[in-house]
Amino acid sequence: MAKKELWIIARRVPVTYNTVKQQFAGRADMDVILDRRRAQRRRAARPTEADRRVRERRSLNVEGVLKQLGWVIVERHLDES
Repeated sequence: MAKKELWIIARRVPVTYNTVKQQFAGRADMDVILDRRRAQRRRAARPTEADRRVRERRSLNVEGVLKQLGWVIVERHLDES
């Protein structure tokens, strides 16, 4: 299984986005994107069903790291089919 790094850059630091994008241009093992989120996805307070997951799907608080550093690196595992 191949690995690929996804660099997510906060919208508030466009200079960082441009710099990182240029630095890693042409690298097949890296993608650099601007954070596309604009607001919380769940807006209305609705009751939810019980969480059946055994463990948390996300091991990293991406939102918190983006707020603090302005960027975050996420490792993706790609199927080689």
